[in-house]
Amino acid sequence: MSSHTINSIYAPNIRLFNYHLKTVRLTNFTERSLEIEFVTNYYQYLLNSYNILDQNSKPIYLKLREDFQDMLGSGLANFDLIFNPEGRGIYRIALPQKYKGFLYPQFLNNTYSFSLTLYHPQKSGDDEISFSELSKLKPPEDFFAGISPGSQDETQSNRSKAFWGSTVFLSGFIAQTCPDTAENLKSTADQLLKQFLGIESLEEAPPFYESGKFLGGYIYEYKSIFRQHRYGQILILLIFDEATTDKLNDIQYDLPELFLYYQKNRQIFLDSRKEYRASQDEIQQIEETIQKCITNIPTNVTSDLSEKDLKLLKREIKNLLDWSLGYSQRIRSLGNFQNTIEINRQNYLNTLTRMEVKSQSDLTGWRDNANHIFGMFQRQIKVDLVYLQQGERLLDTAINTIRGLVEIDQAERDRSLERQIQAVGVGIAAGAIIASTSGLITEPWQLPNRDRFLLPPHPFIIALVGSFFCSWGAWWVADKLMKKGRSDSNS
Repeated sequence: MSSHTINSIYAPNIRLFNYHLKTVRLTNFTERSLEIEFVTNYYQYLLNSYNILDQNSKPIYLKLREDFQDMLGSGLANFDLIFNPEGRGIYRIALPQKYKGFLYPQFLNNTYSFSLTLYHPQKSGDDEISFSELSKLKPPEDFFAGISPGSQDETQSNRSKAFWGSTVFLSGFIAQTCPDTAENLKSTADQLLKQFLGIESLEEAPPFYESGKFLGGYIYEYKSIFRQHRYGQILILLIFDEATTDKLNDIQYDLPELFLYYQKNRQIFLDSRKEYRASQDEIQQIEETIQKCITNIPTNVTSDLSEKDLKLLKREIKNLLDWSLGYSQRIRSLGNFQNTIEINRQNYLNTLTRMEVKSQSDLTGWRDNANHIFGMFQRQIKVDLVYLQQGERLLDTAINTIRGLVEIDQAERDRSLERQIQAVGVGIAAGAIIASTSGLITEPWQLPNRDRFLLPPHPFIIALVGSFFCSWGAWWVADKLMKKGRSDSNS
């Protein structure tokens, strides 16, 4: 263990990465595209916040490639956002505080990748930087949030939804021999993190995750896996030998892609948890709806539903069908999340393999760590899917049950209407028979007078009244017989 307190670092190097998804899928199943003009303005804002100059000490006016749409149409998955016919699309920069660096923006798998490297040139006797001075290189808060001030509300909202996350990779030499374990310099890494972020307590920083060997040095990782942290992911690499710097330079162009796959999988997992919680709320509403329907159904099965009950059940069927569509879409989203995490896991491991070849180093620790985290994400989503599929079956059962009740009641109403029509037909037929006899009446009509007032009415009037009562009587008898026949068949 070090015998003295370490409060400075030599030839520090700060690499900044953040990512924005180009095509954002909103909650109402529409899409919004984050155009390259908005990304250009955001990158320009980040450069201005550092007062970055070009190699001629003049302010930088960033211009990304004009053929961006043509590159998208060509089907390339990855390409540089700065056009350079001679090599990588890198823009060399300088800072007034004796720092140099380069900007390397890329388009990686439908994602805008911002990569900014700042370093203090390695020079004997003039490259020691105190931890407190490093706070001058801390990026603005908007770097960690993925947004810039002054944007329109809709643009700001879309950019925020498209933001995958940020990674800060800070490295530099420590003036001592390499200790036996990474734990020996954990307090040094903690102090460096606090000074860089300009915070009073580590509680404000991302929680410490793990430490270990990396390219001959010790690396300390600070991140929160299961929730969003304002400072994203921060890695600190303490270097003791020049060979570590050489290896790091060999793989530095692979780092943007490697961190992208981690940030994507982490954000996808957080999105899956949001979908799961929303689905839980829907299940609770479904259960309440089912309980309300059961309460409103008459306990006497021979009773028909009232018009009010029938309208209520039909309305609840519509609500459940609407929920069923949204619920099915959430289940499909979780399945897609699970598949996407597996694709990104494979891409991450392939990138690690490429880095191992370039640096001639063993990165098994990072591979095991990735398999552990991504496997944990996938297992949790699998458990969530099982629970949601049970809710889907409950929803289907509820819809079929309520629909069956409505159909049974509707069938009963149709049979009742048919029975009424038949009874009325019998009544009309009986009345018609009686009424037809009025045609045989030959007695002439006479105007009533005082002498005839008490005489019996004309036979036609008697036939008409008789026809009415016969029709009503025939309908009543027919209706009773049909009802009895239906109850006998049901029993």
